[in-house]
Amino acid sequence: MLMAMTTAIGINASVLDSVRFDARLGYALGGTMPTHVGKEIRGINSFIPGFNFTVAAEGTLPLAPHWAIHSGLRYELGSMDVDSRVKNYDIEVVRGDESLKGIFNGNVRIKTTQRRITLPIQAQYDFNRDLSLRGGFFMGWLTNRKFWGWAYDGYLREGTPVGPKIEMGTEPGDRGDFDFDKNMRHMQWGIDVGADWRFSRHWGAFVELTYGLSGLFKSDFHSVQTLRPIYGSIGVTYSINLKNMFKKKTN
Repeated sequence: MLMAMTTAIGINASVLDSVRFDARLGYALGGTMPTHVGKEIRGINSFIPGFNFTVAAEGTLPLAPHWAIHSGLRYELGSMDVDSRVKNYDIEVVRGDESLKGIFNGNVRIKTTQRRITLPIQAQYDFNRDLSLRGGFFMGWLTNRKFWGWAYDGYLREGTPVGPKIEMGTEPGDRGDFDFDKNMRHMQWGIDVGADWRFSRHWGAFVELTYGLSGLFKSDFHSVQTLRPIYGSIGVTYSINLKNMFKKKTN
């Protein structure tokens, strides 16, 4: 029993020696967007990315010379506000008490906010003690999701491109509103690549690119074209030596 306890303590000390833990804070630029801009999108009137940030606690476990596994937990906030000019845009809206579906020509404004808890699992290659590249996949759970907007300053052909013409104004009650919160997925997944640079004993910097492979909406939802979360992040890291922390507590 004593030998087993001694071995376990030795293994735990070895793990604490080799694993590097980081606290991370970053800003993300990007949005929820289609993989390609179709011919229905004729122009962007405005794009406001919102205040998008990442707070994370992550760790790196070496497996072989230069190679390691990187993982952790992230809390991410992503939001955007985009206003586009569209033509022959398939959409479903509500105006007053009336539900309308058809082909819209005019302007569409979309707002979305997502709060996500994310688990990244990445392979890491260390060029040296201070510079490394990472790549792998992520799985995330949306704790809060909102997607809403309106079609305005144009007209909708109900049902088909030659259906009845319905004018859309710019004010509430005259425009066509939509709210697709309930049609969004709770779970998201995709690929994630990044790089880390450690410029002092504790402090470092990172860049990250996240590309969602899962669409924003459930597979049976077709009122909006397929959209994916695509973000690039930049931020700072602070390395934590857990072994030294435990030593201070026990002394």
